[in-house]
Amino acid sequence: MIRWILAGILRDKTRSLFPFLVVMLGVALVVYSVGFMEGVFMGMIDTTANLDTGHLRFVNKPFYDEEHLNPMDRALAAQKETGKWLRENSDPKVQWSPRIRWGAIIDVPDEKGETRSQTPMIGMALDLLSSDSTEIERLQLKNAIVQGELPKGPKEILLGDQLAETLDVKPGQTVTLIGQTFDGGLATDNYKVVGLVRFGVSAMDKKMGLIDLANAQDTFYMEDTVTDWLGFFPSHVPYTDYRKVSSELQSRLAGFREAPPQGWAKDDFPIVLSILDQRNMENMESMFKLVKKIIVGVFILLMILVLWNASLLNGIHRYGELGLLLALGQTHKKIVWMLGLEAFFIGLLGSLSGCLIGGAVVYYMQEVGINMGDAFVQTGMMVNDVMRGRVTLEGFLLGIGPGLVASIFGSLIASVAIFNRSEANLFRELEAG
Repeated sequence: MIRWILAGILRDKTRSLFPFLVVMLGVALVVYSVGFMEGVFMGMIDTTANLDTGHLRFVNKPFYDEEHLNPMDRALAAQKETGKWLRENSDPKVQWSPRIRWGAIIDVPDEKGETRSQTPMIGMALDLLSSDSTEIERLQLKNAIVQGELPKGPKEILLGDQLAETLDVKPGQTVTLIGQTFDGGLATDNYKVVGLVRFGVSAMDKKMGLIDLANAQDTFYMEDTVTDWLGFFPSHVPYTDYRKVSSELQSRLAGFREAPPQGWAKDDFPIVLSILDQRNMENMESMFKLVKKIIVGVFILLMILVLWNASLLNGIHRYGELGLLLALGQTHKKIVWMLGLEAFFIGLLGSLSGCLIGGAVVYYMQEVGINMGDAFVQTGMMVNDVMRGRVTLEGFLLGIGPGLVASIFGSLIASVAIFNRSEANLFRELEAG
């Protein structure tokens, strides 16, 4: 029977071509939509993690509660001891990096040494000078440089290209950072601008600078002290695992607080957060899941309605054939089963074709992407200017499932009409035709 059904599908295009095209197009759109949303969401997560929060974040709660003020006096001391504990007690896949968040006024002098322009800015201090540092690769700074070069020595700074344009600063010029020290005093230090970078996030390009961690500790009087420890997962780890690892590390942290390093203050209370607990990412995750369900549900419903009507029209043209089968002794149930099996094969072929087309488009989006920087320039969202797709197994499964369900369900609904037709009427229609 299966070989007979497949032969009928391939030879009689009038009953298979339109359902095949409907399923193929619907599945391709589902695969593309899910892949594009996955890419945008994971791009948002990775960009936010690399530039701001990490996939995991170990931070002093007093600092976290007031981080918009950059309270350097609430940073966490005992950097070496804390880092050792994190590496020994967290998941081996997590790579920990110390960072310092700082805020300052950047002052640009003129030829006479007087202030020519200045503006508030935010900054991140990270390991830029060590030979084994992973931060340069993580932030893709070599590719992000638009002018100048990476820091190679002490007291050198990278500026976002839009910030440099606002201040009219070019590589080689010296600027002054005016901020707050760890003990609450005034920190001032001169830095040489060695490079301008485009982070790919408009919100960062307009106000961010990067300096080496050791230089920041010297400028802000923070020896063996950092504001954050950021943990990073490999790209293959799904974001759904972040909270699990965060919870496990949080449970072990209670013992560390009971016997803290000597450098910690009495009221220090470090906590562990996943990226989904910060920057409103939890709501973004919920919205992402909801939109994905809506898209898949809408395509299933539309495909069912279209295929239902196609099956009804197809059934009308095949009443004679069905009457002949009934006259030869086939039962109604067996014919419905045959039509369902036929719809299954059409749905399977259409789904596989749709996956190939949709997957190819998503792969192109993943490798090339679309530059949408102008659309996000005023939003302040930490989204990469280049929107990329993401090829995932879930995307293909969400495409194949609706394709098969819609095809079979549409055919079965239409085939109910067979039970309302008698063998005699169907056979007479065959003779009339």
